[in-house]
Amino acid sequence: MLRLLVSLALLFGFNFLLAQFPTQGPGGFGNPGGFGSQRSGQLQLDTIQEDIKRDTFGVYRFLAKNPFHERAFSDTLINSYTHQHDPVRQQEWDYMHLGISGSAAQPIVYQPLLRRGFDLGWHQYDLYVKKADDIPFYRHETAFTNMEYNQLSEQNNSVFKILFSRNYGKGFNSSISYERNSQRATTRLFSQQALRNTTLALNFWFKGQNGRYNAYLTIVNNKLERQENGGLVNDTLTLGNFTTPAVAPVFLDAARSRYQHQEVQFTQYFQLNRFGKADTSALDSLPLEAVPGKQIFQVAHSISYQNIFSRYNDGVTNLTTYYKKFNTDLRGIRNYVGYQKIENQFRLLTFKSQGPLVGRARKEAGLLELALVHAYHRINLETRDSSLNEVFATGKWDLQPLPAVDLQLNAKLGLLGNIGDYQASGEINFKLGKLGQLTGRATNQLYSPTLVQREFIATQQRIWNNDFKKTLETNLEASLQIDRFQIEVGGAYHLINNLLYFDTIGYARQTGKPVGILQLFAKKNFVFWRIHLDNQVILQNASEDVVRLPKVFGKHSLYFEGRLFRVLSSRIGVDVRYQTSYYADYYRPLTGQFELQDKRLVNFYPAADVFGSFQVTKFRAYFKMENITRYIDPENKLFYQTSYYPMPPSSGFRLGIKWFFAD
Repeated sequence: MLRLLVSLALLFGFNFLLAQFPTQGPGGFGNPGGFGSQRSGQLQLDTIQEDIKRDTFGVYRFLAKNPFHERAFSDTLINSYTHQHDPVRQQEWDYMHLGISGSAAQPIVYQPLLRRGFDLGWHQYDLYVKKADDIPFYRHETAFTNMEYNQLSEQNNSVFKILFSRNYGKGFNSSISYERNSQRATTRLFSQQALRNTTLALNFWFKGQNGRYNAYLTIVNNKLERQENGGLVNDTLTLGNFTTPAVAPVFLDAARSRYQHQEVQFTQYFQLNRFGKADTSALDSLPLEAVPGKQIFQVAHSISYQNIFSRYNDGVTNLTTYYKKFNTDLRGIRNYVGYQKIENQFRLLTFKSQGPLVGRARKEAGLLELALVHAYHRINLETRDSSLNEVFATGKWDLQPLPAVDLQLNAKLGLLGNIGDYQASGEINFKLGKLGQLTGRATNQLYSPTLVQREFIATQQRIWNNDFKKTLETNLEASLQIDRFQIEVGGAYHLINNLLYFDTIGYARQTGKPVGILQLFAKKNFVFWRIHLDNQVILQNASEDVVRLPKVFGKHSLYFEGRLFRVLSSRIGVDVRYQTSYYADYYRPLTGQFELQDKRLVNFYPAADVFGSFQVTKFRAYFKMENITRYIDPENKLFYQTSYYPMPPSSGFRLGIKWFFAD
């Protein structure tokens, strides 16, 4: 009991410390006011590196919304993501951001955004904001700590992460995770480019003595603070116009933004049928010591509360020059949105038991789930408040119609609020034996416009109030993976009717023309002795100009992998990424949206990074020099992915360590 009280005190002490950071901008500056993976609207939890190599040591992770599907926690080996500190580089296909880690980002490769009901419309921070559904729980016998620290170009540029989890007596487990990304360099970043992203998450898992009851509590707080510079003013890619990045002219001199997402979620499961004797001596057993293949029936309830706050203000910039039609008050410009949501979800589910878990991850078969979801939304704008009630019916079915075929089906239907909104999706996997695996995916969804697409207010004046039609989107994808030859090929086609976008002046628009997006990709890895060459390339084309995508995007990695001095596992090499020239979107900080632009072409640029990753037991370290291309390019160009927002030329050297401790 003493250990439990001490640990809880430490947990809430961390939360108290987080709350003590002043509500100013970063650094204390004043603030007066696989291919085909679909975006679910939040950070992708199970990143691709878990499927590359596994180093299992009795720790398994799962989500409260689906505790019947676990993954072995593997974060102690060297892989393609060990030296990638930036979330935009930790995806199967990279995202593009505003030049520095933690800034607003969107996919380079088109990916559908899965929707269900009301949506604020801010997805530029999806890679950084963690919701309660994203926070994993851990099943293990031994307490563990996983720590990571990355030092970037200056001392004020760093990323720190720590995760701790342990069991307390019989049937109780808790975890804490903390992340801080601070980009506050004074000379190596462009003016007004500082940011600070902070996430603190706590979760608690209680398991009843008879094994039939499980409860999960999650508390998470995200705070994203940043200066906004609107990009570089000069239409040039050369470095000759400024001595250091800090003196380069930018559009915005004093703009600030803050985004905060807080959430509390409580989920509980109760097993209806009785059999066997529960084993509560540790949290590594099934809720019931079930006979393999036995049908289990459960009821579940989840209640969550969300509080979101967004604020943008600027009182110094020449308002008529930059903001133009958004300017409604000569004294300054601001935008404020407050949002609260209370959601209740009731579920009935059944599956076949896998049997006792001994050194393996849990993955129950034949899961069938029916649910009814009610959500109450409260929206606070500068000029008015409003509310909305929604009810959705959802269903999920995982089945195996044949021994070599796995099928997953999902459905959602709006019954109240956004009536008629729906989503139907499915995935099928054919196991082809030694040949490999054939995968197909399909999604069809009808969804309502987001809040920012429908209505936007600046300084208490409505800028637009739209009555858009709902968007109908269909996505078809297929891929063939041949393990023997380490190759994967595939393609996708996306058809979007009534597409919503933001035009060249930043206004929300809707096109009546159907928009088709065709994608073809290939992945191939070559190995010669200890030399590896990993490749992935995608071709994509949109039928209408309202969607701007590079025709070709590729990334390649050439490296040596082996042991140095007989004990030091190492991977040393070079990464290269590129996209063909195109008019990439511009990011407007006031609306928080990526919009079309026709003035600056983002040119083809092969950005190369030299890296080295090293491992001794559970300790890993890496170094990386980003964008060495600028040293060998005779014109010394800057590297752009988002128009007007280049990567700072002097911010490329990184050092990092990752250390796993087990008690």
